[in-house]
Amino acid sequence: MKTVGINLALLLAVVLAAELVFGGWMGGGYGTLVIPRNVDRPFETTNLYGGGIVRFKRDRHGLRGTYEDPARIDILAIGGSTTNEIFIGEGMTWTDTLAKAFSENGRKVTVVNAGVDGQSTIGHLKNFDLWFPRIPGLKPRYVLAYLGINDFAVAATGHLGKQDHMEAPTRKWKQWLINNSAVYGLYRTLKGAWQARRADLIHNQKNYDGTPWTAAATQPDLAGEERRLAPHLEAYAGRLKELAARIRGLGAEAILVTQHKATYRIRDGLVLGKPLPDGRVDIGEYAGLAAFNKTTLAVCREVKAICVDLAGELFFEDGDHYDGLHTTPKGSEKIGRYLEARLRDLLVTPR
Repeated sequence: MKTVGINLALLLAVVLAAELVFGGWMGGGYGTLVIPRNVDRPFETTNLYGGGIVRFKRDRHGLRGTYEDPARIDILAIGGSTTNEIFIGEGMTWTDTLAKAFSENGRKVTVVNAGVDGQSTIGHLKNFDLWFPRIPGLKPRYVLAYLGINDFAVAATGHLGKQDHMEAPTRKWKQWLINNSAVYGLYRTLKGAWQARRADLIHNQKNYDGTPWTAAATQPDLAGEERRLAPHLEAYAGRLKELAARIRGLGAEAILVTQHKATYRIRDGLVLGKPLPDGRVDIGEYAGLAAFNKTTLAVCREVKAICVDLAGELFFEDGDHYDGLHTTPKGSEKIGRYLEARLRDLLVTPR
């Protein structure tokens, strides 16, 4: 028993030494923040969109994409899951495509992805207090916010997820270990290697491909929806103004981009929806999201940011989404190339 005790004590000493040297305990760390860091996970996407096994990576700062120095990022993209794109492999996200499209047109523009699943402008604002100051030297030239869907969801449900709180609301000790422990990091690396051999599908949603899109007898009452959502839209406008101020406080310019969902289509100026058995047409919350998009553009013009009305200019078709929100690689490429075309003459020459 004495020998066992001595060996356990030595093992514990080695573990503690490894934690002190390689862990995040001494350098400020990320505390209990829910920002995924040092992630390399495989996902099986065959049943989502036929993509096979793809890899999702985020670096030690919690960022996705390729860059040499946080101080030399040209565009930092923030948003929710439609920006993070967890099931779109490396090199195929819309942020990747945006950088690629700039390169194809003779400009090297570094685009880095800071999307967080489920985050609304409430969480975006907290990024500037709790996350971005922890990234040494972070100084992007532009911050592109791809937003609207999650803020509408917050208005509709009143629910704030942990991504908006930015810190684990429960089991904080576990998040603290995840963010700082070198031993846990080693475990996660080994687990990722094992998962690469046995990747399981953990996400599947019904998509809308093949829907016989139909125009409703009465088009959406946008003015009525704006009146119904007025308090939420006012609060959203206030957060957008504060977000633009935070972005400029970081030394960057703001780019605000509106969003679509895949639960409706717009053709020839008409909103089309999914026909229901009782004869009604489901337009998938088009009116509510349109109200938030209208507010985004109004505030964008007021604060003199760069305004991109993707929801009013880019239209999706079958094969562009694998569920009601998230794009396939085909849809992501469409977004990235659209954004490059809209921004190429608005961005000043990169460093």
